[in-house]
Amino acid sequence: MHLLRTKQLLIVLTLMSVAIALFACSSDEGSGNDGDFVLNIYTGGSEVGGDEVVFDELIANEDRPILLNFWASNCPPCRAEMPALQAAWNEYGDDVLFVGVDVGPYVSLGTYNGGRDLVEEFGITYVTGNTLNRSVITDWQLQNMPSTFLLNDDGRVHDIVVGAISNTRLSEKVRSLISANAS
Repeated sequence: MHLLRTKQLLIVLTLMSVAIALFACSSDEGSGNDGDFVLNIYTGGSEVGGDEVVFDELIANEDRPILLNFWASNCPPCRAEMPALQAAWNEYGDDVLFVGVDVGPYVSLGTYNGGRDLVEEFGITYVTGNTLNRSVITDWQLQNMPSTFLLNDDGRVHDIVVGAISNTRLSEKVRSLISANAS
């Protein structure tokens, strides 16, 4: 039974890597290829002031550093880390803005409705949503799901975590981000 589950997980991860590689090779006309995107909000709209937000504008207007998490609804490691992200948001949300970006449709691991359903199922309250800009895969150089970027309050990358992150490691990374941005 354990061997079968391991094989299934290996197949899913292999397919996810292939899908990411294929989408990374495609282009999106009109993309500025600068990492900016519009986030169509699933949850947390009150944190960002609406149903959609331009990420570069969010960085420019936000005083807190940002934890930016790319995920997909049918990605087992993404699903596994969501409760840890919610717990960390509950603890550190006054000091760090958490933003989750559903890229499942671009890596063949979900749909827009599936992403919305997942955040509802898990009771996620931090800012989550999707983007219609598939170039986020290449702009942010995503190679695995999930991928988390810890951004300083000026938008520069402070740290990157590739793969699911444990509660303990997440707390350490967030505290390090807060310390680096203390003034």
